[in-house]
Amino acid sequence: MQKSKPKETTPLCNYAFSLMVERAKSGDNEALLKVLEEMQPEIHNLAGFLKLPKEEGVQEITTRFIEKIRG
Repeated sequence: MQKSKPKETTPLCNYAFSLMVERAKSGDNEALLKVLEEMQPEIHNLAGFLKLPKEEGVQEITTRFIEKIRG
């Protein structure tokens, strides 16, 4: 069975990603959405290791990620 390809996104360079995270920490919601979009493949990958249904795992990781950035 062949997996579908994820949506093509242009990966941010480390510096641009760091700036985006800093903006997200400062309350910039658009920056937060871009950071989450960039992290989506990793979040989905990590969700597979949790003892939860995949979507619940994705939601849990995303929620905690936002709490870390905004906390």
